[in-house]
Amino acid sequence: MKVGEYRFTDYYHQFMTIEADDLTEELKDQIEIHDDDCFALCSSYCARDGLLEFNVLSVGSSWENCTKGLERPEMLGVFSIDEVFDKNARIVEPSYEMIQKNTPWLERRDAGTDDDLLMTRLDPRLDGLRDPYYPDIVLTGIVVDQTVNEYDMRITGIKGPFLTGTIEVEPDEDLGIHLDDPIWALPYLIGNECRLFALFAGSNLSEDQVKARDRIIHEMDKAGISFNGFTIRS
Repeated sequence: MKVGEYRFTDYYHQFMTIEADDLTEELKDQIEIHDDDCFALCSSYCARDGLLEFNVLSVGSSWENCTKGLERPEMLGVFSIDEVFDKNARIVEPSYEMIQKNTPWLERRDAGTDDDLLMTRLDPRLDGLRDPYYPDIVLTGIVVDQTVNEYDMRITGIKGPFLTGTIEVEPDEDLGIHLDDPIWALPYLIGNECRLFALFAGSNLSEDQVKARDRIIHEMDKAGISFNGFTIRS
């Protein structure tokens, strides 16, 4: 399978070997690259601007032989999703050495990021809605003239049962919602597919809408229900 054919949560913060071909030449300042070093063992993370990137732990000459440089504490380089999207790749069961090298590096990349936002990146329900380049951007339904149209929402976190975010692009239609306006979305199913619906959207909610939103959050919190599921309370 190609990188772009995998679900995001299949490989995010995990390990995959990518048939990187001549991309490995970009790493020659960090490690000696031979003509047959066309494979790269990578993990993945979201950069500060949300772009999906792949950190390179090691390289090698085949799917099975891709550990050159793994013993080094530093990463050999980083590939963007654009560079590897159409490359063949295989998920890898990690060794102890891979985990030891990768974990502290990813922790530094994620430092300062909201915990709820980090949690949403592990949620497979959202995989079918994610932008392939910016996984924190998800399609969200907003009612327009009695129909539901989907727009890009950049996830900011979780509030009770809602996935919260901001609208990513100024809508062409006059929705009363503008670029960066807040959205409170709920998940629902169509068949076996999860979709999102913006129950509340915009910076100019009415007093009744604010009360209704806050009441839902309060009641769901009392019941131990959040966007992530149920919490058993003592």
